[in-house]
Amino acid sequence: MRRLPALLLALSAVAAPLAAQIPYDSLPPDTLRRDTINTTERYLEGEGDTQVYLPAAPRIGPSGPDPAMSRIVLTRDSIQWAMAETVSDLLTRVPGLYLWRGGWLGRTEYPSYRYRGPASVEYFVDGLPYVPIGPDTLGVDPSYFSLSLYDHIEIEPWPGSLRVWLYTRRHERKAPASRIGIARGDKDLARYIAALEKRFESGIGFAMQGERMVVPTASGSSSAFDISNLWLQIGYVPNAHLGTQVQLLYSAPDRDPYVDAQSGTPDTLELGLRGTRNDAQFRAFWRQRTDDLGFKVDGLVGRTTWGGGGVKDEEVRQGGVVLGWRGPTAGVTARVFNRSRWTPWDVEASGRWNGLSRLTVGLDAAYQTHDLDRSSQWLGARVGASLPLGFEALATGRTGSVVSSPTVLTEQAQDLTDWQVQFGWERPRFGVEVGYGHTDGFTPQAFRSFTPTVPQLGKAGGTEWLTVGWRVALLKWITLQGWYSDPVGGESGQGVPPTHSLTSATIRSKFLRTFRSTVFDLKAQVAYETWGDGVIGLDPNGAPLALDGASFWRMEIEFSIDAFHFYWDRFNARASRKTYVPGFPVLNFGSTFGVRWEFLN
Repeated sequence: MRRLPALLLALSAVAAPLAAQIPYDSLPPDTLRRDTINTTERYLEGEGDTQVYLPAAPRIGPSGPDPAMSRIVLTRDSIQWAMAETVSDLLTRVPGLYLWRGGWLGRTEYPSYRYRGPASVEYFVDGLPYVPIGPDTLGVDPSYFSLSLYDHIEIEPWPGSLRVWLYTRRHERKAPASRIGIARGDKDLARYIAALEKRFESGIGFAMQGERMVVPTASGSSSAFDISNLWLQIGYVPNAHLGTQVQLLYSAPDRDPYVDAQSGTPDTLELGLRGTRNDAQFRAFWRQRTDDLGFKVDGLVGRTTWGGGGVKDEEVRQGGVVLGWRGPTAGVTARVFNRSRWTPWDVEASGRWNGLSRLTVGLDAAYQTHDLDRSSQWLGARVGASLPLGFEALATGRTGSVVSSPTVLTEQAQDLTDWQVQFGWERPRFGVEVGYGHTDGFTPQAFRSFTPTVPQLGKAGGTEWLTVGWRVALLKWITLQGWYSDPVGGESGQGVPPTHSLTSATIRSKFLRTFRSTVFDLKAQVAYETWGDGVIGLDPNGAPLALDGASFWRMEIEFSIDAFHFYWDRFNARASRKTYVPGFPVLNFGSTFGVRWEFLN
């Protein structure tokens, strides 16, 4: 023990010079700065922002209440889970509508409804009429629309025409939203989507999205397609009563002419299209109440331009006001627009009334002036009734004088009186809808891009139409549904085949016993479309062009895990050699697959 002090003294003597040689740590742990990025706090703050809702610009449309069966409404969820890659695909939910598919994806997809040709469908984007312009001023090819851009679509059927209301995405949360999408397919098809949306508590918000789709030649000797779509939006919505919004829709389609060289001599079956379209829109709105009731005013100014495609640059300016009032049992809407060409004045008024619990009445009236002292005017009515035992009835009529294609300066107004009656019965496991209607004689214009193949559409006489829709839920997760349409009387027209039907079988389940958090969702669907022999149009000599009866199968599988979404889509799954338009074969077993991923915070 006596040696311990001596030993300690010796160790201290040795340690003193060693300590002098070790440099002093200039940043000891207890003096380090606190981490400036606390990921946990940032995550919790972002999660909290997802639950904070901010006012967004309300949608513009007719003021309800609407009778049952008078409108098809597609929400963001139904659009995402639909067996559809284009807006054209969504329109096939309407009985009696036939798509002129120019083959596979990327080709023309004109809808024709009840022998009315290009003028049978009109479109509105965020309340502003989407006018045809450029090389094709007769109709709009909805395959150009970027389907991922819209989160709400309403289809308004009339006996002889359709109105399609497209609404761009509305971001209503404080947390920013972003999404990406990547798709591939046969023949080196590629599609890319990227988007970002953000709103601030001050009321300022912005949104942007870009999409690119490339479809190399899939059939024929030349049929490539390339399109870029861009959406930019800036808005100021300080509260739910008023706000302003500016947006730009840019589309640059590049579609090669469809050339078929199988016969040895190249033959152009479909015209090409190349150019850029810009749709700029300014909107200011005011709402009396924060819900859909009360007075509302919307002012809209739009400018549409087209450049390229072998035609001179074109421009259409339009502006107007939409006035509305909605009460618990009634609604009134008035729209007045002025355009720089083709249709200088476009005035429309509509009213809805549900004063009796089982009866709903709607009236619509429109007046338009066109270049060269032409005009259109029509009056429409809807009467819906709720019957005992859950049955519904709807009677629709429309009469007037209409210039279907004002851009064709030689076209004069045609007198039309169309009507339809429908009966429906809806239950959780079963639904059926039967309709019988009449469309007056009509002479349509031909579809511009298909004029090398089908240069004319002959006049259709008065026609009676029978439609049937059905839905059967065998189990909660298995559904069979479809529709059937047939011109049962009168003179047959061209462009829409007889005995046309579309049937689908769907399995949809969240596998709740395995995924109790509901984070998983799966859908598998098979669709079968068929029609009988008909006439697609007239050749240059006025002779009928036959449309052979055909059947096509389509399959799709989709699943999502939280915000991650995957899909696989297969066209012409039975390798049919038939066509939607003569001369345009549909790719056998054409497949696309892709992912979409959406993020908040």
